[in-house]
Amino acid sequence: MSNILLSITASPGVRAVTVTLGDRALAVHLYAKTAYIAAVARGVECRFEDGDLKRAAWLLAKLMDRVGRALKSRYYTYTGPLEVVEEAVRYRPYVSPTSTVEITLSGGRAAVVGGEFRRRFRTDVDVGGVLKKYIELLASCRGDETRLGDV
Repeated sequence: MSNILLSITASPGVRAVTVTLGDRALAVHLYAKTAYIAAVARGVECRFEDGDLKRAAWLLAKLMDRVGRALKSRYYTYTGPLEVVEEAVRYRPYVSPTSTVEITLSGGRAAVVGGEFRRRFRTDVDVGGVLKKYIELLASCRGDETRLGDV
């Protein structure tokens, strides 16, 4: 699977994760104690509840908030290519107009490398596995022929 983009918003109050694959998108928006989770393909919106996806989105936003602060980024939204590599998911977001970091998510771990900055994090959710599940869901979706909410 190629041409996958991941955008993570980690602003005060609003946290969001959007996975874009071709003409399909998965959106997770978290505000206060409410959540909007939906997949959209060719005019079909399928909303669903998934505690693991909600938790993974919250953890990704928190991770990018920490990375952004550590690298003195002025961004609130971090966008970059996402690729599935064997058992891991690799994400390369821009943290400034000229620099990126590489984040590798595998199991309950995240490894961040960006210039001199290197850090490892542990989570109680397999964030990479959750992302892979939904990337596969989006890749197999054909708009109105497949109901995205059937996961």
